[in-house]
Parts: sequence; structure tokens; C-alpha cells
Amino acid sequence: METYITGTGQVIKVHNKSDCKGQYCCIHNPSNHFMKDWPTHWRDDRGLMERICKHDVGHPDPDDLAHKKRIGDPDSEGVHGCCGCCLEKEE
Repeated sequence: METYITGTGQVIKVHNKSDCKGQYCCIHNPSNHFMKDWPTHWRDDRGLMERICKHDVGHPDPDDLAHKKRIGDPDSEGVHGCCGCCLEKEE
């Protein structure tokens, strides 16, 4: 396990970098989605990594959702209180 400090300052334990080698990972290897530079925030209550937008709203990280779908996590979902920022296209 590794220690990771989220963009909001949380100190959490995460998988080792070698565990996600060759795949997109919201921690070690984010894809080129338009939210990738937003601060990360771990939702322990939902087991979900979020990206925090300029309105301080948490939006599920696309790479975390993709990982959960890959491993067949039936509880993963992208439902959240949304301000619309995660629907914006890249500028």
C-alpha cells in the first residue's frame, strides 16, 4: 500500500502504482479527461474518488468509475449532486 494525499489534503492509503500499470488510474495515471486537473477527494462513505470543481462540488472521477465498471462493482454509480461542470466539454 502507498500513502496518497488528495487534492483536498486527505491522507489515504491506496494501492501500489504497480497494481494499475498499463491502465488508467485516477491516482497514478489519469486519462486525458477534462476534469483531470481538478483536485481529487476521496468519499469514504461511497468508496468513490471525486474531482472537485470550481463550485466546490464533487463529481465522480471518470477513471474511478471506469475501474469500478471493469471489476464488476455493482455498487458503483455516477449519481451525484451536480452543478453541471462535469457535463462541460473541454475548452
